[in-house]
Amino acid sequence: MPYRRLPNTDKARIRSLETAIAKMRNNDYYAPVLPPELLSKAEKKLVQFRDAVDRYVKSLETQVNYSKSEPYQTRLKNARMYVSHFLTVFNMCVKRGEMKAADRDFYSIPQDSGELPDMSSDIAVIRCCENTINGEKTRTAKGGIPIFNPTIAKVTVHYELFKELYDKQCELRQLTDEALLVVSLMRPQVDEVILDVWNSIENYFSDLSGEKRLKKCREYGLIYYYRTGEKTD
Repeated sequence: MPYRRLPNTDKARIRSLETAIAKMRNNDYYAPVLPPELLSKAEKKLVQFRDAVDRYVKSLETQVNYSKSEPYQTRLKNARMYVSHFLTVFNMCVKRGEMKAADRDFYSIPQDSGELPDMSSDIAVIRCCENTINGEKTRTAKGGIPIFNPTIAKVTVHYELFKELYDKQCELRQLTDEALLVVSLMRPQVDEVILDVWNSIENYFSDLSGEKRLKKCREYGLIYYYRTGEKTD
């Protein structure tokens, strides 16, 4: 016996309601498969949910495209490159004995490691730049010799250029998160409407048997699954 399963993606939820509503509206004659109140409720919920999903998708696309844009990637690359070069020069100074391994504490990196910090993500680059800029200011304020080629001023310039775009990216991410939250809160409501719609459809065609009933229900968007090894008519 096939079983039905409610849609588990937003596209499938929308498609399910669209199919049932379209079938009701396009019938040549009125058949009370869905009561007028339920049909109206389904239409309103479909419009609300479809708009919410569209806003989320567009917001996500804007966010992703922004982070992949040439200006953003160029400034990210420059910030990562300059802070990497700065810390590489610092580690070379430690290796030559010109600075102490303990000085690594200023930059929030392990004393016993000559490796560069993780900079595989945007936020990791931001944190590394901030730790390096603050660390160099603190170290030199205590009498340490400034590092040149590149100077911390160069690192700061490229950090600030990237930080400007990164802050904008955070704003876009916040908008995306808010749009997703709206969609998430609506999903249980939409599932409830779909369940009511499907129950009404199955109840209307309950006098039919076997594949005839399943075929009619499928025309209104119901989805049935056969278990492994189960035969169909």
